Amino acid sequence: MKIYRFVLLLFLFILSSCQQIMDNYWERKAEENYVSPYKGIYVGTYTGSDQGTLRLEISAKDFVEVKRVSTTNSFNEAFEGGMTGSSFNKVISRTSSFTILGNITSSPQNTYSGMWKIDEGNSGTWTLKKQ
Repeated sequence: MKIYRFVLLLFLFILSSCQQIMDNYWERKAEENYVSPYKGIYVGTYTGSDQGTLRLEISAKDFVEVKRVSTTNSFNEAFEGGMTGSSFNKVISRTSSFTILGNITSSPQNTYSGMWKIDEGNSGTWTLKKQ
């Protein structure tokens, strides 16, 4: 009788493990097939204590590449970061500390806005339009 219980418990354990393996497989497949709803190129301007143009390219996997051109002090830079949902996550320049804050949410005109900052006292707003 004890051997039947052991075999039954072993069988139930194997079934549980197989289900977990299948769940992990389908979860990985979903991640591989994920395409960000925010994928695309966004172009616009930023204003405030500095001003210039911004170009953001959001990849299918929510990776953000930024190109910034300051018209105030003739400064150009490129940097990158990521997104969590529709919010920018650590989109910060390592050279200038220029940080993009805010998110990309649904907009009927494909126009988006948010805040930016460099350091204490240097900040402003950005406005982008999806191309």
